[in-house]
Amino acid sequence: MPERILDLRLFRYALASAEHGSFRRAAAALNVQQSTVSRGIRNLEHRLGAELFERGHAGIRSTRAGERFLEEATLGFDHLERAMQRVGALQRGERGELTVGVSVPFILVGDLFERFRDEYEGVSVEIVESTTTASWATVQQRKVDVAFVAKTPADGALRSLHLRDERMVVMLPKSHPLAGAKRLNLEELRLERFILCAGGLGPDIKDHLARRMAKWGGELRIQLHRVGQCNLINMVAKGFGVTIVVGPLPRAAPDGVVLVPLAGRNVVSLCAVWMESNPNPALKGLLSIVRGSGQVGAGT
Repeated sequence: MPERILDLRLFRYALASAEHGSFRRAAAALNVQQSTVSRGIRNLEHRLGAELFERGHAGIRSTRAGERFLEEATLGFDHLERAMQRVGALQRGERGELTVGVSVPFILVGDLFERFRDEYEGVSVEIVESTTTASWATVQQRKVDVAFVAKTPADGALRSLHLRDERMVVMLPKSHPLAGAKRLNLEELRLERFILCAGGLGPDIKDHLARRMAKWGGELRIQLHRVGQCNLINMVAKGFGVTIVVGPLPRAAPDGVVLVPLAGRNVVSLCAVWMESNPNPALKGLLSIVRGSGQVGAGT
């Protein structure tokens, strides 16, 4: 029984020989020696147990067995070539999938993903929004490849980069007595009712407020709502309470609310976390963009 054909060069030699009608011309087209092509074809015919070409002074001509073999081999070889190209693209991170967890507003990392999509347009990106602690867990469980979160985990199981700090901004109803302030500190807000999203940065901001405002005593009023940012803004406008947002101030506040920067060290740390053992080439491409973005904080 003929041994299995494993050397793809033999297919190339046979296909080129049939196309050019000559071992010499096939060798020239493939930039190899004519003897290499001749020996390769003999080897292939031996493995198949049939002659593929009739040899003559005028050149070569495919036998009936050779014609049938080359018809089938051409189809299979094209599929194999495409498969090899796709595997190569996957390994280079040019194709594939990347799943990204976020607890911070996506606008804070949007420019990184614009660059990533320009350089890796063949990679499909899925965004999964969650809290910071839930995002850590999904990275460790390899449900997401990387997460952009508000702080790094303490156990050291994950690799991390600190990108930068983003300031907190208080959102108030336009009718609020403090709505005209240029800047506010937390002490001025200690009697306010805070409403925050239960997802995303909500739990992180709640912990921050609890730590910073504990020194003034009294009961801190914070309520988490299972709503998105848009609904939370509408709730602030209708007087449900005040909230904290993170990131650059828009040119114009949404209808019914005002945005006032918080004074002091009221910031959220923007961090990327991932598993070093994750082999996804697309992850390596994204991390290269993150490191080269100029956003990575000093000492990270």
